[in-house]
Amino acid sequence: MNALSTMLLIADTFVALCDEMPLKKVSISDIIERTGKNRKTFYYHFENKECLITWIFRYDLGQKLKKRFPESALVYEENSNDSISRFPYYILQKSGVRSLDHSEFFECFGNVLEAKRRFYTQALVDNSPYSLRNYLYNLYLPALRTDIDTILSNRYLPNENIQFLAEFYTCAFLYYYIRKCDQPTVEHLTGQAGPFANIIHSSLEMQIKEAQLRRNL
Repeated sequence: MNALSTMLLIADTFVALCDEMPLKKVSISDIIERTGKNRKTFYYHFENKECLITWIFRYDLGQKLKKRFPESALVYEENSNDSISRFPYYILQKSGVRSLDHSEFFECFGNVLEAKRRFYTQALVDNSPYSLRNYLYNLYLPALRTDIDTILSNRYLPNENIQFLAEFYTCAFLYYYIRKCDQPTVEHLTGQAGPFANIIHSSLEMQIKEAQLRRNL
């Protein structure tokens, strides 16, 4: 069994155990007992349970993005030797010189959470420093900053304004899905946006354009 197969076995076992008991009660001992592996094997691949949760998300999203988009549109982490850096986590898809259409990315993001909704709902409740929720914020904040730079396309905007926009829209899209996951009456996490599926980037584009117009008055 190669490294990826072993990691997938551990990951799938963990997700299955989380269907049987609360995620916070699943121990590494439970995982190694169910997989038939030893503790050394687990720690060779994953530093702790939080790293395993992160890896599961990155693997799931990476596979979804690879199936949906051409390689040229995929965004990978740079300057990282982590095992998850082989998986894309975002896209860059222009719809104009200063426009981005990432509506399909957000659909993929929601589909990933929906496919293992019980697992991800539990994982996203945790707000500790190394939780999935905080990991996603730290992952996507720089990505949104890059998107803002693309939309600006060499136009000036104060750095503190760029940072505000990046933080605001990162929080907006992440909390939308975190909240949706945790609502039992909501059957599907995607499909409700309709013509507003690209609202994050169309809103960014509009706000930046209006700021530039006011600046030139």
